[in-house]
Amino acid sequence: MILRRIADAFRRQDWFTVTVETLMVVLGVFLGLQVNNWNEARIEGERSREYLSRIRAELVADIAELERHRGLWQAGVNEGYAAVSYAETGARGSATDWEILRSFLHASQSHQLAFADTTYSELRSSGELRLIPDADLRSALTDYYVLVAGRRGGLGPYQLLPEYREMVRGRMRSDIMRYYWQACYQQSVGVNTFIDCPPPEGVTGIVEIIRQLAADQDIMEALRYWADTQRMAVELAGFDLRRARSLIDRVDDQP
Repeated sequence: MILRRIADAFRRQDWFTVTVETLMVVLGVFLGLQVNNWNEARIEGERSREYLSRIRAELVADIAELERHRGLWQAGVNEGYAAVSYAETGARGSATDWEILRSFLHASQSHQLAFADTTYSELRSSGELRLIPDADLRSALTDYYVLVAGRRGGLGPYQLLPEYREMVRGRMRSDIMRYYWQACYQQSVGVNTFIDCPPPEGVTGIVEIIRQLAADQDIMEALRYWADTQRMAVELAGFDLRRARSLIDRVDDQP
């Protein structure tokens, strides 16, 4: 309709009408494009907020898991160093023979940590990291998830299975290992606990077992390495906890 009026105005050489009608067409196209852009921006804004909300929830889950595993790793470090101290110096404090042996076994535990990075991986694989408009936040998230991926990899301190684990258990008497799993260590969904279990009734030879363990250089070298690795995991967990909390604060500051 407008184009017909413009054509008629051309034939009449009514330049005022041509100008007005042309401006109306241009304005209509401009407004249409602007509305479309606004709509696309609104949709992207909603998607951005949804992704940030999901990332925040996963960071909260990371913090909970880091805190829990940090406590488990620290408990393993304490048990490992208690066994090492006994082997190197004979120091035991108030610990009984059974408690020393139990420290050797507790120290063999490995508490592997899995992180939730589903949302970040989804954004990266789909090429939509731009939906996080803050470039500094994007960079910080990338740094965080790259570091976490390294720590939780097969040789990373959050996932490592120690050689000591197999060595000490392989040298342990089967009756003691069965008792240990029954009475001294509890594992359920999401929860692993060292139990202050009493010595098994009627079991003899504990003094000789801890003497043999302390004298075995291969076992002791593996134990020292594993205790120090877990200590490093404790320190790294503290670092990652601070980063995760900082990222949550930055996500919360997003408009």
